Amino acid sequence: MFGRSTLGAARRRLGRVRSDVISAASPRGAVDTDLARGHPLRASLGALKAYNAARSTEAGKAIRDGNRVLNFHTALDLVAKLPAGDYAELGTYRGLTAAILWRRRAPGTTLYCFDTFAGFDTRDLADDRLSQAMEKQAFRDTSLDIVREQISGGSDEGLAFRVGFFPETFSGLENKRFRLVHIDMDLADPITAALETFWPRMVEGGVILVHDYRSERYPMAAEAVDAFFAARGLFAWPLNDRLGTAMIMRQRGMPD
Repeated sequence: MFGRSTLGAARRRLGRVRSDVISAASPRGAVDTDLARGHPLRASLGALKAYNAARSTEAGKAIRDGNRVLNFHTALDLVAKLPAGDYAELGTYRGLTAAILWRRRAPGTTLYCFDTFAGFDTRDLADDRLSQAMEKQAFRDTSLDIVREQISGGSDEGLAFRVGFFPETFSGLENKRFRLVHIDMDLADPITAALETFWPRMVEGGVILVHDYRSERYPMAAEAVDAFFAARGLFAWPLNDRLGTAMIMRQRGMPD
């Protein structure tokens, strides 16, 4: 007959073996987290798996970035309770992350998607650390039709596209207020322009997310975020997805 201590030790050994097997089967660099029963984000696991599949298809290689979906859902659920404000994404590319924002937006709001939909504008490629040949060809395999279908299945309900060079494409929106802004522009000048444009227009409790905060290819992304908020005595909180995301929430009394 086994005592409780013996059974407890056996369960612990079995748990350790299972953990080791899962970790060994995971790609190098993977972060393994089991969401506990009752965790509100367990309902997001289907969206997480769908995003990983779509992202892998888009990239032509296996990509696991489920934390990014969880980060989005957490931020989107927070701002859904706010009384006002629209949504914006800068750097929509083929629409995978915009689809997450659009599907989870608050009723009666609009998602504004800013992009050239033709890759980087050469005016933003002055940094000597960039591979000019590679970056001039990056993110060109997209179109408005591809993006609209990806986001909404072809519908324009609650969706607005701003095509061209930012911040020129912000014209006419100066009196708008925003509850969530996702910046995925990679490069220092457009990220800085986006923060200068949107930060003063965030509602109280609104959230800005800036992707590529831990990117090796685009170190200027983190530099731009840190410089912008340090000048205001603020800092953004780093979130742990595949390439890193910086998050900051607008609070009363924060400087523009």
